[in-house]
Amino acid sequence: MANYTYEAIDDKGKRIKANIAADDLQDALRQIKEKNLYVLKIDENNVLSKEIKIKFRKRVSSKDLAVFCRQIAALLQAGLNILTCFNVTKNQINNKLLKNAVFKLSEDIEKGISISSSMKGFPDVFPEILVNMVEAGEVGGSLDNSFDKMAVQFEKEMKLKQKITNALIYPVIVLLVSLIVLNLLLIFVIPTFVGMFNDLGVELPAPTRAILRTSTFMKNNWMIVLLFIILLIILIKYYKKTPSGSIYFSNLKLKLPLIGKISLYSSIARFTRTLSTLVNAGVPLITSIETTKKLLQNAYIEKRFEGVVEQVRGGEGLSSPIKSLGLFPELVPVMIKTGEESGTLEEMLSKLADLYENEVENMVTRLTAVFEPVMIVFLALIVGFMLASIILPMFKLYGNMSM
Repeated sequence: MANYTYEAIDDKGKRIKANIAADDLQDALRQIKEKNLYVLKIDENNVLSKEIKIKFRKRVSSKDLAVFCRQIAALLQAGLNILTCFNVTKNQINNKLLKNAVFKLSEDIEKGISISSSMKGFPDVFPEILVNMVEAGEVGGSLDNSFDKMAVQFEKEMKLKQKITNALIYPVIVLLVSLIVLNLLLIFVIPTFVGMFNDLGVELPAPTRAILRTSTFMKNNWMIVLLFIILLIILIKYYKKTPSGSIYFSNLKLKLPLIGKISLYSSIARFTRTLSTLVNAGVPLITSIETTKKLLQNAYIEKRFEGVVEQVRGGEGLSSPIKSLGLFPELVPVMIKTGEESGTLEEMLSKLADLYENEVENMVTRLTAVFEPVMIVFLALIVGFMLASIILPMFKLYGNMSM
């Protein structure tokens, strides 16, 4: 028997915080459900409570959603009713946030509430694209197809993120280790030579004086420098969360060499893939664009897309507003226009998504391949300069002694 602390909301919207004894987490959730309460947070009162709390607040990833949608689609295709599908699936979900949301979905379905309406109550769990796809499936009687398409969507999104993350892990680690090593040299190694040079009275070359001044400064002020860097990072993160800061840094990222193209092509791939999925499911084009522009993960492009939505709402096609943005390569509006004229818009969008996903993968691979030798050369130059700055005075000293 374990004790749990939970926060919940009752039917009147009142927040409740209380304790409950149960055999396990599932038993605790069942008891709370019997009280007609909706769980917001639940923690076990033991040494592992901190870990459980962290896991409970874990974000719902693309992988979690892909597995969830794939299971629901498979069960629906096997002939099970939607309530049974959710009841079977909810006990197999590892993410606590998603699991609690699915428990609530099951309860709402039993009350006769539609799935999409219930999902709208969990914007942090179910993205808008999933809600729209489910709503289209409910209207068209093809829920299995909607969940299957969303499983494919989330799987592709997950693979794209993994490729970018995996490719950037090594360069980031190398860069961090390099900075740490260089600072250790400046703070602990170089100062040992300062006293020796001062005692010998050797006239130091300009590079050596610069290195020694830098080393002395870092040794005496490393705590201030560290605090300044931490404060700067906090301020930048805070500014990035503001609307203007988010747009500024998103625009700056697009202007960076190579990284800007990777960011742009990732947004294009995400835009075309998501729009293709929604259009193919029968979601109205304007609704599809409004949903898609929120998933671009670039505030600058999202802001520019507001004009696209207005132009399409005014009766224009999609290709012309996309072209007028001046952000995407010429191929994008041309392919979209071809799809509009031939009635195969979703197919053309899917082809664009495949094309730019491959482009992102190739560019990330090239970036990694280029970054490794560049980092090696950069480190060699820095370390070589530091060693030369220390060795040059020694050569000068030996030369004076031999005369």
